[in-house]
Amino acid sequence: MHSTRTTHDTRTGDERESRLFAPCRAACPVHIDVPGYLTAVAEGRFTDALEIVLERNPLPSVCGRVCLRPCEEGCRRCLLDDPVAVAHIKRAAADFGSYPTQQKARPRPETVAVVGSGPAGLTASADLAELGFQVTIYEQKPELGGMLRYGIPDYRLPDYALDRDIDYILSRGVEAVTDARVGADITLDELADANDAVLVTAGLQASRSLPIEGADLPEAIMALPFLEACARGEDVEVGKRVVVVGGGNVAMDVARAARRQGAEQVHVVCLEDEEEMPASDFEVEEARQEGVHVHCSWGPAQVVGDGTVCGLEAVRCTSVFDHEKRFAPKFDESVVQEFEADTVIFAIGQAPDIGDLGLECTERGVPEVDPTTLRTGTDKVYAAGDVVSGPTMIIDAIAAGHRAAASIARDLTGDGRMLADLDEENAVLGEVPETMSSKLETRRRLQMERLEIWEAVGSFDEVELGYTEYEAAREAQRCLGCTTGARLVKEKCAACLTGMRVCPHGAPHIKVGGYVYFDAEACNACGACASECPAQAIAIEGYSEEEMSRRIERQLVHHGMGTTLVFACGSAPVLPEIPGDDVRLLTTTCHLRVSERAVLEALREGASHVVFAGCVEATCRFPYARPIVTKRMKQIQATLAEIGMEDSFVVIGGADEEELAHL
Repeated sequence: MHSTRTTHDTRTGDERESRLFAPCRAACPVHIDVPGYLTAVAEGRFTDALEIVLERNPLPSVCGRVCLRPCEEGCRRCLLDDPVAVAHIKRAAADFGSYPTQQKARPRPETVAVVGSGPAGLTASADLAELGFQVTIYEQKPELGGMLRYGIPDYRLPDYALDRDIDYILSRGVEAVTDARVGADITLDELADANDAVLVTAGLQASRSLPIEGADLPEAIMALPFLEACARGEDVEVGKRVVVVGGGNVAMDVARAARRQGAEQVHVVCLEDEEEMPASDFEVEEARQEGVHVHCSWGPAQVVGDGTVCGLEAVRCTSVFDHEKRFAPKFDESVVQEFEADTVIFAIGQAPDIGDLGLECTERGVPEVDPTTLRTGTDKVYAAGDVVSGPTMIIDAIAAGHRAAASIARDLTGDGRMLADLDEENAVLGEVPETMSSKLETRRRLQMERLEIWEAVGSFDEVELGYTEYEAAREAQRCLGCTTGARLVKEKCAACLTGMRVCPHGAPHIKVGGYVYFDAEACNACGACASECPAQAIAIEGYSEEEMSRRIERQLVHHGMGTTLVFACGSAPVLPEIPGDDVRLLTTTCHLRVSERAVLEALREGASHVVFAGCVEATCRFPYARPIVTKRMKQIQATLAEIGMEDSFVVIGGADEEELAHL
């Protein structure tokens, strides 16, 4: 989904057309329309939200749980209070929305084999299948998912969530062959001979060790085999004391998994200091909450033991990188510490395991590819994802899968539109201006319910329990609606300046010629101008009178006379129990988006009563616009009184049910 915006240089008045991205969307490697799906969730439209996510990301249930959330770093609320919980809301869209039933594209004659079923392989397969190619995934493990299934513990990503996304991808017509190691059970050359293209997305399947004394002891083990054993439900004997070597997210996963395997003391030892640790801050904090001790600036010197492990000796690391930011650790060997251990687990990085594929590789041992086309030196063979780039975020691997699919599609069909779309540059919205930020209420991020610590470390059950539908909608209400704001339809504009009079944030300005233009940085997409415009000359992304009409029709089409249609403000803390046998609910981000025309249309469609269930000032998303809502309600009541239907319209605020007594 692409949003076209008109942006303006206020110094010159020059107007230019461009795709303007909200900072959250720009920070996402696959540019998901974040404001679009947040708006849908805020209005209770979870299936609509899920479909928006799926346009760019075929793994919403996965990314809603384990994405490292670069989008949240771009959120413009960061400067006001807390970023919107974008990933949690994406998870809610997957949890409560319905995945679309796929209509398989008309098949093309070309076939593509994909080696590996991690995020890059799954994404590329989904894209190619949607374009009509016949796609087969070859996975060496018993089930699809790659490191998503065998490298991320169930307490973060349970199998049912991963399977939900994979089932959606397979429904597009993707075939899968499991327990098939390419290079052993079938050669890469055989795949290339049988297909028009082969994409290698084998990921990083091998753990790296350290050339230190004692690293070959039986109780000194590698991170990935340990995590895979946990994923298979095996009981791994780790003893009471475990030391994990490494400072990345995998090390945190290993440490937390070791606690669940019965370790009473878990220590993480890493070279980096607190600021340099590659693990995400929230991953480190969650590990600490579960009793994991993190020791920074220590370098492993030897695994201590005589036949069996009894500890890890480490020396003080004084620096990890040189002045050019290259990895070059230095140590003060006079400062030594020994960590007692029954098991030492190395989590210092991963490497590709593709020696039997026969591909030309770089000095780093990764396939040599053209950075633009992703072609390898082997005819018809491409490579993408972590197997090429090294360890990245899941969302980066998804982006790599998109690019690989686009490159293959262009080479096989000559159609480069998908690739051009990925390479298109876009303008990014600036910071929240003072005129807007001064009117925004501080609303802290809604924390997700979690298992208690004592419960969490006792099993591999999912720790984060997810938002309820209500909680997801409330959190989505915190979104500032960046880039989804108002724009003028000049052909309809009567130059009445109504938009300027009603806007609570000062977004509209007069342009030469009497037309109004909207400052995208100041617009909060509240909908006041669009619903008040007498000429319907103002459009807002995701909102229009036409869309409102469709939503009203969907609510009432199968219901006869006697239906009560409730326009519920998404910011309402409590929705009262509405009396009546047939009550239909239509949630909006604000009653600013419900015009007099919408109320009249609902009554024409058969509703016997229309109820405005409003919010209260303490939870209002647009507090400075409340007078506009009050004025509009009075206008609606006056209009209906003129035609003798004043009893058909009821306004309630918050949890106040007194006005409902006569319904």
